[in-house]
Amino acid sequence: MVIGRDYLLKKPSGPSAPKLFLDTQVVPLVANIAGGLEVALDRAAVRTGVRPAFILAGATGLLGFGLIRLLTHRAESRRSYRI
Repeated sequence: MVIGRDYLLKKPSGPSAPKLFLDTQVVPLVANIAGGLEVALDRAAVRTGVRPAFILAGATGLLGFGLIRLLTHRAESRRSYRI
């Protein structure tokens, strides 16, 4: 492949609209949310005296248990509705 002189003289255009939206809106919002969760976790660890890893593991376990419970409950209710 040969790169011509015109290619080197062209000024590249800016980022696309979706990439610009992602870089200016979504990424900062996600970073702020993650930072807020980190601060909340740190404050909860200081107040309770429990290590942050244990709080995070417990919250993850409860969230997983709730999700499994919700999905199995929905599956059971669908089965009873069909019969």
